[in-house]
Amino acid sequence: MRTYPFHTRLRRFLGYANAAVLVATVCGVGLVAGAVDRIRETLPPPDKLASYRPSATTEIYSTERHADGKVSHTLLARVCHEGQDRTPVPLKDIPLALRQATIAREDRRFPYHRGVDPKGLLRAVRANLPVFARGGEYTQGGSTITQQLARAVWLSPEKTITRKLREILLAIELERRYSKDEILEMYLNEVNYGHGAYGVKRAAEFYFGKQPKDLTLGECALLAGLPQRPSYYSPFTNPGEAKKRRKSVLDWMVQEGYISRTEARGASEEQIQSHLVTMRPPGARILAAPYFTNLVIRDLTDKLGSDVVYKGGLRIYTTLDMRLQQASDEELERQVKALRSYGNLRSGYTSKGAPIGQGALACVEVRTGRVLALTGGVGPFRKKPSYNRAHPTIKPWGRQPGSSFKPYLFAAALESGYGPDSPAVSGVQSISLPGWHPVNYNSGQEHMWTLRGALAVSVNLVAVRLIMKVTVDKAVRYASRIMDIPEARFDPHRYYSLALGTVNLSPLEQASGYAVFANGGQRAKRTYVDKIEDYRGNVLFTAKPRLEQVIKQETAVSMVSMLGSVISYGTGRRAAAVGCEAGGKTGTTSEHRDAWWVGFTPDLCAAVWVGNDDNTPVYGASGGGFCAPVWARFMRRAIDALGCHGHFPQGAGVTGWRRGDNEESPGEVAYSVCEESGGLATEKCPNVKQVKRKKTDPKPKPCTIHGGSTDEPAIDDGGRVEVTVCAESGLRATSNCPNTETREFAAGEAPGAACPVHRRGGDAEPRPETPPEPPTTPPRPPEPPTAPDVPPQSEPPPVTGD
Repeated sequence: MRTYPFHTRLRRFLGYANAAVLVATVCGVGLVAGAVDRIRETLPPPDKLASYRPSATTEIYSTERHADGKVSHTLLARVCHEGQDRTPVPLKDIPLALRQATIAREDRRFPYHRGVDPKGLLRAVRANLPVFARGGEYTQGGSTITQQLARAVWLSPEKTITRKLREILLAIELERRYSKDEILEMYLNEVNYGHGAYGVKRAAEFYFGKQPKDLTLGECALLAGLPQRPSYYSPFTNPGEAKKRRKSVLDWMVQEGYISRTEARGASEEQIQSHLVTMRPPGARILAAPYFTNLVIRDLTDKLGSDVVYKGGLRIYTTLDMRLQQASDEELERQVKALRSYGNLRSGYTSKGAPIGQGALACVEVRTGRVLALTGGVGPFRKKPSYNRAHPTIKPWGRQPGSSFKPYLFAAALESGYGPDSPAVSGVQSISLPGWHPVNYNSGQEHMWTLRGALAVSVNLVAVRLIMKVTVDKAVRYASRIMDIPEARFDPHRYYSLALGTVNLSPLEQASGYAVFANGGQRAKRTYVDKIEDYRGNVLFTAKPRLEQVIKQETAVSMVSMLGSVISYGTGRRAAAVGCEAGGKTGTTSEHRDAWWVGFTPDLCAAVWVGNDDNTPVYGASGGGFCAPVWARFMRRAIDALGCHGHFPQGAGVTGWRRGDNEESPGEVAYSVCEESGGLATEKCPNVKQVKRKKTDPKPKPCTIHGGSTDEPAIDDGGRVEVTVCAESGLRATSNCPNTETREFAAGEAPGAACPVHRRGGDAEPRPETPPEPPTTPPRPPEPPTAPDVPPQSEPPPVTGD
């Protein structure tokens, strides 16, 4: 075997080794290049890098408009993404000392490198090795500011080789696309400073209660030392370590030539605790008006998307007036707590910890639809269990309104040819319909009425007979249009019982509906927001009133007049004397489960509901007794704050006249007779009914039991009669009526019944209601009107109303 010299063998070995190294190098470069390409494919696309904008906290404000023309705002809530409370600020508003302190602490070579700093990485390794050997913590980090920004915004916090390579590649790409100032601004607005405060603006406000531009050198150094371990170096929880950290940052600033030793010494002597403000709960929070604020957030999220609301840094100026909201909260709480304490409302708690006895109030501005106050319950607000009773927006949509639904039916009737003085007969105490037997709320109402009088004292059977004439579908159509709710909501309730309020409504829907009457038949689209700005102050949206004529103006004029009669002499007298013209309607549902008052002035419309969350009866409930006083106190405070500047719609009102239930066939004549004696009724007869007889039959003789005069009017040659009637009720005047007038009627159409309002010495209500404040002892449950049990679900439930 041939033996080669040593130098020959060495030369061959080195040749093979070089070839192997070359092949390995080529393969390694190829593998690395392939890996880099694969990693590069997982990076955010260039357009995403170019459109970077830090998520920012959205702030929601109220709007108070004062008599002197000034407008003020109150912070209601801060809304942010995943607890990152952040408000971006431009670099020019960040003090130079804070920028320099951050660079000195995090990345000394930031002005010079291109995203990755090999020298800084080696320096960090040398500085940290002795510390690691002693079991201590590192003193310098290897990641540049650009790398930290890439990791915070676009990458996960996992510690892997792949993530580190992605971080390096992304940092290089960021340096290619952005200037150093832009990268530093993004970093200072993105970084976590602890306690949920992200970015220098929120950090300055959270720790020191000031804007970044007002920070001292010592405060800048303290903030610059927080990002690496914000909880450990927090001046709230660990002031000793915070002070040490501040000194080390000042020393680094001296080493980099940013400040002198004298400046550093002075800054390190600043007291930390004396500069701090009181620590507040971190992150987003609702500060006031929680029911309204949650409603605004939900509404805007549906319209704009959650990212815009929770990350957009919007400044949302709502329609809420905190003066009215405070009045709403206080007056409703005062009444509900009193009703609980005296046993009218239940005082227990639901399984979710909310009080059972509850109330709600909603107020809107008549001409604009702006929601000025909204209280969805009484008691502690719990974000998830708290049900917004003022406007649920989900099934069951609210509670039954009882007789407070009647104005929508009466408006439909006025649009169908009826007039406020159209006669209507209540008839017997109850009537029988398939599956339902409605009754009047009060006894003694079984006689002839005008529509005005029947609405004022809430005669149920007149409303039932009216919806039979007008038709249920027409009543649904008008109610839907007036309140701006879909007709589908009424589908399970398309029955005559709708006249007494069997559909579920919210106080806010009712307030918006009644505002149509006060606004001349125009429905103002309900709105919660006046203006939206971005965090730089640019206006993105400004609300403008959106009006739609949904009923005729003459109908609205008549409805305002008729609903004013409810306060003048009807079931709503406790809503009087608010300092402005007013109208409204009471409502009480079957078995006294719900009590309502919905009322308006020329400027404002508000609805109040009281009841139990478990739908159990409310002892002694009536809308006039439980809700009208709340509305009156609230409205007085609202008028004190806003004044009373508007006017109700003007005009003649509806002049139509339909005979309805009093319609006579040819050859017949109608008489009002006393129920007890059967004789022709006088002004002293307590119970009167309408009877029809042939014209050839003898005329009934006057009542022999109660006395008085029948005061039959003379018929002129034209077949018309003149009758003195009560100006309030529209029925035949008695000696007790304070205001009377003479009206002309066609023969047979003159009201036969005496005014029931003033028949008993001026008592405006057939039966006194529960006083506005509960009695000193719990009342006994009232005896409900005679009615059958609740029928099966397929049939409408019995409903009464005041």
